[in-house]
Amino acid sequence: MITSLLLALACNGGKVPPAQAGVVDAGLPPTPAELLAQQAPGAAAEPLAPTDAGYAVYRALSVRDPEPTCAEVEALSPTPVETLREVVDRAQQPPWAGMRAANCLVQGHGAEVQADLVAWVGGADTRGLALLVLDQLDLLPEDVALAVATAALAGPHAADASARVPKSRHPALQALVP
Repeated sequence: MITSLLLALACNGGKVPPAQAGVVDAGLPPTPAELLAQQAPGAAAEPLAPTDAGYAVYRALSVRDPEPTCAEVEALSPTPVETLREVVDRAQQPPWAGMRAANCLVQGHGAEVQADLVAWVGGADTRGLALLVLDQLDLLPEDVALAVATAALAGPHAADASARVPKSRHPALQALVP
């Protein structure tokens, strides 16, 4: 009985899959092919993650519960830093996918992605990423944290930075805010 049911579900009864019928399953993030199909004719073809590894990381980070560990997510890609950057840059839904990717970058690759961190705290439209970084300054090497905090204090999120930077355990960062 169960085998018959599984076989029927797997075969889909000869019906056209939802993605081919123009319907996307609301329970799962769309596949790269579905994203391309949704674009307007003549629009640039730029799927969320063109690589299998990129899409696997995006899907893993999109799960609501339980949240995957950074080690689990990074194991899905031969180039985890680049793949996580791609998710931060391109993922729009669910909103936590990009934030989780950014969190993994801060926690495990701060020195390698210092330019990204400085851009996030200095960007007018990246307040969420800036707050994530500012709340984790102590996880970064001190020289990286100092560069990030300095950029944050001079940028559009200076008020947020002046409230968070003094909470750092690094005396050099505490000294930045009078």
